[in-house]
Amino acid sequence: MTLLLITFLLVSGVCSLSYSVPRQFHVVKEQKNWTEAQQYCREEFTDLATINDMTENEKVKSMIHDGGVSQAWIGLKQGSSPKWQWSLADRDFYRENETEFRNWGKNQPDEGGDSTQPYVLVTEKKNWTDAQRYCREKHTDLASVRNQAENDQIDNVRGGGYNHAWIGLFRDAWEWSDGSSSSFRLWDFGEPKYDGIKNCAQVHTNGWWNKLECSDPGAFICYKAPKQVKRQMVKVELQTDSQVNVDDPVMQDAFLQQIQQRLRERGMPADTKLTWMRQPDGKIFQEKTTEKIKERDEI
Repeated sequence: MTLLLITFLLVSGVCSLSYSVPRQFHVVKEQKNWTEAQQYCREEFTDLATINDMTENEKVKSMIHDGGVSQAWIGLKQGSSPKWQWSLADRDFYRENETEFRNWGKNQPDEGGDSTQPYVLVTEKKNWTDAQRYCREKHTDLASVRNQAENDQIDNVRGGGYNHAWIGLFRDAWEWSDGSSSSFRLWDFGEPKYDGIKNCAQVHTNGWWNKLECSDPGAFICYKAPKQVKRQMVKVELQTDSQVNVDDPVMQDAFLQQIQQRLRERGMPADTKLTWMRQPDGKIFQEKTTEKIKERDEI
């Protein structure tokens, strides 16, 4: 008889669960220019609408269609200070400082960047805007790179046959009225044209955005900020193979998705936000090695 020693890695961490009421959008048919619409929304609600993702854009699209409005102002306006940001605007996808990760080559960026996990290389030649549209239709979005490990994964997927491939990093000067850092954009074909005149954004009944002169009259969309309902901390313990690197952000995301799925199966609301809390040492997990001895018949 042989005794087989199996080593497991027991790790514990803390998850933060946040329950909130979804933001409420409101279509106002009264004709106002962008500045007047902004003032009205700030007085009656919270601000002109910020759109964070495709789900919210579909909601807005449906509302203006049902309201008999062909197009409406949203809170996006061109500012004077372009900045780099990621195409994928999902706030739950990024941890602290991950939206700031850059791995510029020598002498980059100049002044003059495929989809998220799992990464997919698309060999069809497209400009950046068309590539973004393709990735959003066929996958999730152009790839965001949150750390060096993901940068290396993308480099491996890209392979040696393609010297360059678009990622989701882009630079523009468009800003949201409420100061949101959301990088979500859904420009129509040929937009935005940089003409220095049309500096405010509208959404159409087809869901795509275009830009017009801010002084033009139009209907508009306001939003009301959600009220936080509940926030709680949950301690979890995970048992995994001792060779798994629990500090790898990819593995941490995988663990979080598994936990979230289990909690939803047990009745957790679908709009609950689940994030890891870091320990005082900056790490997410505390490790504890356990050993299990298993008897095996010797042949």
